[in-house]
Amino acid sequence: MAEAILGRLAAAARKARRREWFETPRERRAFLLVWGGAAALLGWHFFFGPRAQLDYNWRWELVWEYRRFLLLGIGTTMYIFAWSLVFSLVLGVFCGVGRTTNVRWVRALSSGYVEVFRNIPLLVQMWWAYFGLQEIINGALNGPFGLHILVPSTFACILALTLYTGAYMGEVVRSGIRSVHKGQWEAATSTGLSRFQTWRHVILPQALVIVIPPMASEVLNIIKNSAIAMTIAITDLMFFSQKIEEETFAGFEAYTAGTLLFLLLTLLAVAAIYFLQWLSGLKVRSGH
Repeated sequence: MAEAILGRLAAAARKARRREWFETPRERRAFLLVWGGAAALLGWHFFFGPRAQLDYNWRWELVWEYRRFLLLGIGTTMYIFAWSLVFSLVLGVFCGVGRTTNVRWVRALSSGYVEVFRNIPLLVQMWWAYFGLQEIINGALNGPFGLHILVPSTFACILALTLYTGAYMGEVVRSGIRSVHKGQWEAATSTGLSRFQTWRHVILPQALVIVIPPMASEVLNIIKNSAIAMTIAITDLMFFSQKIEEETFAGFEAYTAGTLLFLLLTLLAVAAIYFLQWLSGLKVRSGH
């Protein structure tokens, strides 16, 4: 098994070296000119430019001194991301199927969920999950029965991210199901498959492959949207970036480190998605 994986990794590396990353030489020159010029300008400004005019003492070493806080923030962010991803994927698949089913009440319930949670800002949902849900529990359980049930901030954050992202993922899955040609349904029915078997073995496998690119965008949005978790006292990456700024007054360095770490996490997520896609042998195609 290990030898097979190593062989596939070596083949992927050779393929990546042979891949044409740009369609034309002109496109490659334009890319290098724009991004190379931007990188050169930033490098000149920070290392050779008139930094004295900014009257700012650059203290990049503080980022390394506070690395423990940043690592703790990364751990919390990835914990929230992992649970939110699992729950939102399950919710999105069920919602996408529900919006295309012939059962009216299921379709109405799925459509109502999407329209409600997709059109309410995530910050409002997160505050409601943290403060509003606690008030409901206090009135329904804690007060009448003398209980002391508290809503953890991490649970509220995961709940809000799941409901918000699940609505968008449901729309993505629905579009993937709709893009599967109706001839697939007819062919599955003619072979004697039941409706459940048609969904499981014919429709969903094709639809989920089609929606990989837009679904990947929603996965990345979970990481990016988790940055507002600090508003309900969650010690995530953004929280510790702000904490470093408050203790050292090195706001530029602290928030730059947080920004770059968020960028690194999203890039790693993209790489993991493409690696899993390659490892499973899936090829993204259109619905035609």
